[in-house]
Amino acid sequence: MQPTTTAEEGPPPQAVVMQILLGAWASKVVSDVARLNIPDVLKQQGPLSAAELVSRHGIGARPDSLERALRACASFGIFVEHADGSFAPTEFSDVLTSDSPVSVKKLADLCGSNWYWKAWSGFSDALATGEPQIGNQLGIREGTIFDFLNANPVIMADFGEAMKSNSLNSMRGVLKHCDFTASKKVVDVGGGFGHLVVALLGKYPSLRGVLVDLPNLILIAQQSLPVTDRQVASRLEYFGGNMFEAVPAADVYVMKHILHDWDDERCVRLLRNCHQSMEGGGRLICVDSVLPPMGDTTGTAAKLLDLNMMVMLPGKERTRVQWEELYQKAGFTITNITPLADNFGTSIVEGAQTRLP
Repeated sequence: MQPTTTAEEGPPPQAVVMQILLGAWASKVVSDVARLNIPDVLKQQGPLSAAELVSRHGIGARPDSLERALRACASFGIFVEHADGSFAPTEFSDVLTSDSPVSVKKLADLCGSNWYWKAWSGFSDALATGEPQIGNQLGIREGTIFDFLNANPVIMADFGEAMKSNSLNSMRGVLKHCDFTASKKVVDVGGGFGHLVVALLGKYPSLRGVLVDLPNLILIAQQSLPVTDRQVASRLEYFGGNMFEAVPAADVYVMKHILHDWDDERCVRLLRNCHQSMEGGGRLICVDSVLPPMGDTTGTAAKLLDLNMMVMLPGKERTRVQWEELYQKAGFTITNITPLADNFGTSIVEGAQTRLP
């Protein structure tokens, strides 16, 4: 006879499923509250009511409506709700502030933006077709998130900031776990604003570096992250071009959150470009999620990110076996995989150059 479920054993199945279904609402509320800078204000000023946030600190909302939103946030721990109507910051609201060392504020802004939600409304079509749906949902001719960003420079700049927020822990992981002492030149392929390559050049005084990305993004990178250290700036090059056509010569190639954007064919093409330009039997370092094998139900964040790739791009997250297949086809062998404690279960996948098959 099966034991009867009791309250002490946890909520009933329908309650658990309802909590999952309401997660979309929670995401939108937290995103919009963070966009109003409320976590920053409470961190600086201490407990305040919704009315005080509006009247004293210029928060653009109706006090009664804002109070309802803040109560919802408090119910899942973002704020502390007091009986006098005031709300106080918590460790969870702190990561939604601008100055937190592990801030996810810009990433929260991205996840709650109207265009992002509209793109995700095409998920059922992505399931049916296996094709990205952002183009269909946002009315653009081409069909990936990069086509949309290229047509919207302001959104592209915001997207770059969100990716910076998401990748800070990954960058720290590379700095901690990967040794570049013997390296001569590193190419940061698809490096966005260049935070990783600049940090590497700052840590290794004899290392030279190249930031590779699309020409229009390189221009934004030079404006958004001007390199003030002359010693670093003298060793840094900018290369605007198509990574699927060619990459500059170097002995180390780093790709942080790049390969998951693309299908296997384009990933192999990119990796072969690195293999062809690589000098001195160098290294390949890719930083992306490594999905657990079938039957392992851990890795929820990476699995949801995998679905985001389905909606936005022709890419996907990959298991270790799938990573090994990519590397082998491009002439590399995986030498080490180092898991990182970041937002999406990212790992550092290191490889050594071998002969092309």
